[in-house]
Amino acid sequence: MILGIVGGMGPLATCELFRRIIELTDAEKDQEHMHIIIDNNTKIPDRTEHILGRGEDPRIELTRSVIKLETMGVDYIAIPCNTAHYFYNDIVKYTKVKILNMINETVNFLKENNSKDKDYLLLSTEGTYKTGIYEKYFNSSGLNILIPNDEDKKTIMKWIYGVKSSDFNVSLEDVESLIDKYTGNKDIPIIIGCTELSVLVEKIGLTKKYFDPMTILAKRCVELE
Repeated sequence: MILGIVGGMGPLATCELFRRIIELTDAEKDQEHMHIIIDNNTKIPDRTEHILGRGEDPRIELTRSVIKLETMGVDYIAIPCNTAHYFYNDIVKYTKVKILNMINETVNFLKENNSKDKDYLLLSTEGTYKTGIYEKYFNSSGLNILIPNDEDKKTIMKWIYGVKSSDFNVSLEDVESLIDKYTGNKDIPIIIGCTELSVLVEKIGLTKKYFDPMTILAKRCVELE
């Protein structure tokens, strides 16, 4: 089985998915690791900018990467970008290869491994918030998504674009202070709904209970191998 990864959204997040897949693989030598082909397509336009009506449509380049990976012989595809999954249905129709849906995989994982929690605080891009894609998948499974206010959404976006430019000038206190505004004393888990935030929370050592769709996606990739 060959895994294809539609990368470049951003490059660091793509590297992070690759690293997590490697670390989750039970292998003792090179030959026991997965065969992975990565198309680090940095020409894919900004997903949030398009959703907010300010940028180019990313679907052409997303589809181009998927078709390229299919012609290279991959058996299934992962897309390490939460916001890009808003375009999932527009992309899958152009390929016969199975494309994993990171948000759907997250819901399935939570239902199986964390059935006691019904509320989750979502940290994501403004584009993901605007599409309501997490609410759609979570609500259909009886789960509830909590959303920050507009000001905090912009703060989170600054963190995300900071990671894209390799600027990690965000402290653990900054992140956990924002989270506390919405969770208070309640034990509400966090959904790390942006792959740049996946990199950030690991770097700062987030102490709150959270679930990372990127890790869930990586685990699923390994399971299917």
